[in-house]
Amino acid sequence: MVALLLLLLLPPLAAASHELGAACAPATCGNLTIRYPFWLLGRHPPYCGYPSLGVSCDPAAPTLNNSSLRVLGIDYGNRSLAAFHAKLAEDATACSATTFNVSATLALPLLAVSRANWALILCTNCSRSAPAGSLPVTCPGSGAWNVYMGRRYESGGPFVQGMAPAGCQYSVVPMMPGSELGKLDDYPGLVRRGFFLEWTVAGDCAACNKSGGQCRYDAGFKCLCPDGRLHSATCARGEFHY
Repeated sequence: MVALLLLLLLPPLAAASHELGAACAPATCGNLTIRYPFWLLGRHPPYCGYPSLGVSCDPAAPTLNNSSLRVLGIDYGNRSLAAFHAKLAEDATACSATTFNVSATLALPLLAVSRANWALILCTNCSRSAPAGSLPVTCPGSGAWNVYMGRRYESGGPFVQGMAPAGCQYSVVPMMPGSELGKLDDYPGLVRRGFFLEWTVAGDCAACNKSGGQCRYDAGFKCLCPDGRLHSATCARGEFHY
């Protein structure tokens, strides 16, 4: 009987590991506002966002999940972010882009390259002539390439959209829509303008907030409610929390 009473007096397990309050309040890093599903390393507890969406704050170039992605902006309404790849930005010649593999280099869970991007296409060893307006690039160890801008990004590559000649070896780098490559000197600036990534996470954080809860990560989306417990979607009722 005594043991049973002690168990009843103990707080819920969820409340012991998740605090209802300002722990996950939005934080700033440069011009960025960091909130769920992202979390700011060194400021937020890990349960404030998804493990792979942690942001390290260097005001000059916030970094996503200790990767080479430097975050330029986050649009929570569209579930998208703008970022550039640091290793590409370090090379003004565009030669590092010839070996750039989007799938391997951007292998971050929950993120996908947006089809709203344009595409910087580099091709070599083509069986046909390079598209009109392409610029020649000579890279040590891999020879002559042609580089040009495509007006749409496709995960299947430029052949899907008919933008690359047949029989080419090619590499594709996503670019911000509206990017123009008039000369090779434009390349470094275009890389630093970045490109769009989109995230997909379970749960409706806005609905959780509206019901009086706070959004949390606990092996997936959870809504921390005023009763101190984690719920799978929303709270019954309550006031707004972060």
